[in-house]
Amino acid sequence: MSFLAWKTINWSLVNSRIQRYQTRIFKASKENNIYKIRCIQKRLLNSLDAKLIAVRQVTTLNKSKIIPGVDKQEFITNLEKEKLVRKLRLDGKALPIQSVSIYKVGKAKKYPFSMPIAKDRAKETLCLLALEPEWEAKFERNSYGFRPGRCCHDAMKAILLTIRNHSRENHYRKYILDADITKCFDQIDYEYVVEKLNTLPEIKNQVKAWLNVGVLENFLDKNKETNRIENSMTTLQGGIISPLVANIVLHGLEYHMKKWIYTKPSFVKISLYSKSAKCKSLSVINYEDDFVFIHQDKTIIKEAKKEISSWLLNGPGLKLNEEKTSIRNSNEGFNFLGFTFIIIRRTNKTRAKIYPSSKFQELLILKVRNLIQRNRNISAYNLILVLQPIIIGWANYFKYSRCKKCFQKLTHLIVQQLRSWLFRRDTRNGRKEVKQRYFPTGKKYYFDGRNHKDNWILNGKTKDKKDNIKKNWLPHLTWVKDEKWIKVKSNKSTFDGDNLYWSKRIINKRNSKLR
Repeated sequence: MSFLAWKTINWSLVNSRIQRYQTRIFKASKENNIYKIRCIQKRLLNSLDAKLIAVRQVTTLNKSKIIPGVDKQEFITNLEKEKLVRKLRLDGKALPIQSVSIYKVGKAKKYPFSMPIAKDRAKETLCLLALEPEWEAKFERNSYGFRPGRCCHDAMKAILLTIRNHSRENHYRKYILDADITKCFDQIDYEYVVEKLNTLPEIKNQVKAWLNVGVLENFLDKNKETNRIENSMTTLQGGIISPLVANIVLHGLEYHMKKWIYTKPSFVKISLYSKSAKCKSLSVINYEDDFVFIHQDKTIIKEAKKEISSWLLNGPGLKLNEEKTSIRNSNEGFNFLGFTFIIIRRTNKTRAKIYPSSKFQELLILKVRNLIQRNRNISAYNLILVLQPIIIGWANYFKYSRCKKCFQKLTHLIVQQLRSWLFRRDTRNGRKEVKQRYFPTGKKYYFDGRNHKDNWILNGKTKDKKDNIKKNWLPHLTWVKDEKWIKVKSNKSTFDGDNLYWSKRIINKRNSKLR
């Protein structure tokens, strides 16, 4: 491969060849053919295609490419990328991860950020290409965190369908255990992780090296729920292999709890159930390290909490976060992934409903207020550029719930903040003149496939280098239409070779964003 060859690479062909490898690994894993899995993985790791994809991912596609690692190397030119491809191999080594200070978007001060060097990130991607299809064939059906083809909304829909189905069986009162695992991946048993991987020696040695330098330590942070939802609105940044390793560590909990409930003889209320009915009576949905356990009996939920604590402690050596782990009645409502779930019973009819949680409504208003205060001296045009992706991103995340009244309330509060900002910064002109300049009356707007008319839409304008006038405006939250989310089929995987199914899902998501 020459210096000029990088630009001439047919990436669609490279990706299709790697996808064929991964589909074969997935099917071999389904058949539990260990020998075949290892042979294909070894061929994939040594293939030029896999190394090309790994280098391209960390130097071209990832947003974090703009942040150099501790070695200060930035792979910008094609020649540098070519050299990295030639050197790339799993050597069982990893440089210590050091924290560097970077500026976050829209924030004035620097924040610590742990970033491995580009070579280590490429090695992580290479391992991910080989390991992910094997484990995608093994993971439980109701696991949704950081898995290809699955997202927060799939977990949300799974919970909604579960409590809705139970309510139809006249068990409208459900008890929910919201289990949260303490951040202690820095204390995890590394031998347990490597033993559970049960993979090729070169991958084992490489994973050991990453664990020793702290790849997982910063994966689960204090504000993980907020960061998780912000990542769902934009693009996930951070560790490459760490989400998969975290899922592997927690894999098996759902199966263990299903086995536990039908082998437990002391539960009188479910002793007459068949084994399959006992398994179905306990529903388990998880996203990353947050688990939701649903059952109609509070005693069983309390016993389940003890069993979960025992499984975590005796296995990976983890603990439940007692402050964030709670048992709730579904009639009172509970929060998960930024949504509030509640079962309401009226006139002998039971309905399961979902709303944006009050916590994340408050966080949005607080974030908008802070951005306005921090940018009090910028033009309306630039303020719109700052606020629009945040407001519309928030709306697109929560539009798959009963959001109409919530969006109306938040729109009113945001407009009030914008009015106050404008009237404070422009005291030379009268309020009517300021209002008409920035909130013109009778103007029409086209957004989300519909025409809108509103007298309180913030407008901005500026001139470019050629003195051409550029205009923009800030759409309301209420202009984003609510939609129903179609959950991914539990038995489907992006590595199963069903390209028609996944193509339809991609098209539907794309059309939803373009509306």
